[in-house]
Amino acid sequence: MHDMGPEGRTADPTNGDDDPIAMLYMEGDRLLLTHYCDTWKNRPRMSGKLSPGGKTVEFEFLDVAGTKRGYMSQAVFTFIDANHHTEDWTTTMPDGKLARARLDLTRVK
Repeated sequence: MHDMGPEGRTADPTNGDDDPIAMLYMEGDRLLLTHYCDTWKNRPRMSGKLSPGGKTVEFEFLDVAGTKRGYMSQAVFTFIDANHHTEDWTTTMPDGKLARARLDLTRVK
């Protein structure tokens, strides 16, 4: 489970604090990601492919359950070391345009 809430924020959805969660799991021989989206209230699924060097996993869109107004359509995780990775997320907006965001993450111990 990948909890995507900002540091210090409560986890109380009655206050609007319903941050996104991504679940990563194996289904047979496929690595899948389901993104539980707080913005669009949907669940896009993506299939992951590991790079030859093993430092990057690229997730490509499979399908989406729920509203199709907008949805996460791609994610790329790049592993820098055991405590640091980046994530590049692509959202397909309701008008079909793409929006991108980069997260630079460090493990909290």
